[in-house]
Amino acid sequence: MEKKEYVVNKLSSTDISFSQEGSTMSFSTKKVGEKQYVLLTFEGDVTIMELEESRTAIKNILLESVEFKKILVDMQRASLAVSIIGIHKFVSSHRDELPPGCLIAVIVHPNDWANAFFAETVANNRGVCMKAFRNDLHAYAWLEISDKE
Repeated sequence: MEKKEYVVNKLSSTDISFSQEGSTMSFSTKKVGEKQYVLLTFEGDVTIMELEESRTAIKNILLESVEFKKILVDMQRASLAVSIIGIHKFVSSHRDELPPGCLIAVIVHPNDWANAFFAETVANNRGVCMKAFRNDLHAYAWLEISDKE
């Protein structure tokens, strides 16, 4: 199995970007202090490995800042390159991998709606509060963070 190496770019104390050498995929995390949520943004093709790496980054932020419990995942400019079984395994492990009480809103591209709806169902069946959205305004409202940053 080929080991993938990531480039970590520290943009500021709260904005970290990860990108894979030779890949069109990247994700960034940002801690939004005023509204107390973490923004995770993806672009390009997203694999299971990248989902797991991003969750580790989010987990570290949440453990540093215990008052942060809301996660906004923006996948509108991303394409999910993960099997349905991979989605199931990844989402099923959220309960063990993320701190309890997290609210996760995922905004997806319309082409990935079926996968997002499936992921939401799996998460909810395992006691994880996750909801998929096609519209960022609805996601912000659901997280009660109202206006976009």
